[in-house]
Amino acid sequence: MNQLSNKVKVFGLVLVWNAWPQLLTMAGFMMVILIRFPLWFVVLSAVVSVTALTYLCRRLAAQTPISYQDHAPLLGAILVCSGLASIGLTLKWGSVESQLKMAPGTLLYLTDHAQVTVSSTLAWSSVITQWGSCSIFLVAVAIWASSSWRTV
Repeated sequence: MNQLSNKVKVFGLVLVWNAWPQLLTMAGFMMVILIRFPLWFVVLSAVVSVTALTYLCRRLAAQTPISYQDHAPLLGAILVCSGLASIGLTLKWGSVESQLKMAPGTLLYLTDHAQVTVSSTLAWSSVITQWGSCSIFLVAVAIWASSSWRTV
């Protein structure tokens, strides 16, 4: 039991020590989308994130000795950058909604822009940047998890 406990501690330290920027970005992303996005997208994001972390944990746990070898540091950087962009855009449009006294998530849909903009181009840019940036982030999470960590 003590040996298993030590292995779990080492495993956790290796994962957190080497992937803390990605893990922190994923946690921040989940917190921000929880505020504004519909429940189905929050659930989808949680499924993608948990699946990616489970995959990483299984790959890392299969190694003896437990070690980290990052074969794709650029993927980790892309994950962090796309996550920060998604967080920034979500917070930006959330502040626009609060300034205009709108319900959270109103600007996520094209039909709700009639009361805010006169230009359909501005309406499309809001919808596309929000959904697009979040979708790109989820794809980056999946690719990072499947490509970044390899067994030694």
